[in-house]
Formats: sequence, structure tokens, C-alpha cells
Amino acid sequence: MPEVANFSARRAMQLSGGQQKLVALARALMSGEKFLLLDEPFEGVAPALSQRLVEVLQILKTEGLSVLLSESDDTHSAELVDEIFVIERGQIVEKSLS
Repeated sequence: MPEVANFSARRAMQLSGGQQKLVALARALMSGEKFLLLDEPFEGVAPALSQRLVEVLQILKTEGLSVLLSESDDTHSAELVDEIFVIERGQIVEKSLS
């Protein structure tokens, strides 16, 4: 994520919401773990940065990183997921990808 280096001289409050999410993702990846939990990663993010987040997550997926996404809207994440589970009236229901 080379674009994150461009943010290093700026304070967090000087970054857009999408830029902040890219930095948070980069920081989380520095731990070297193989599992990542993301809560609403596309919420409030401009379309261009949402697309960049999708690209980064697709690359990480091919590198063996497991990602659990919590989303209320799957507009951006639909192409990333292998399985979908929905909470409906307190019950967890698996949805088909088709």
C-alpha cells in the first residue's frame, strides 16, 4: 500500500475517512497475523478509495489472509466474499452467493 507512505507527515485528523481506513488497515497488517476482522470498512469512504480497499483486500486474500467483514451493505464487498451470513431477527442465516 504505497499510498500510505504519503500520509506519514500528516496527522490523523488531516486525513479523509478513506485515507484513515487505509492507514488503519496498514497498521493492522503490520502485526503479521493471518486473520483480519473489519467492521464496516467501506462506510463513509469515497468511491475511489473504496475501490482501492477492495483491490488491497483481494490481494491479501490471494496471499492467504482470512478476512471477516461486518457490513450492513455489501455493495463494495460482494466480489470479495466466499460466504455470506446474515443476522435476521436474532438468527444467523447463511445466504447463497448467487
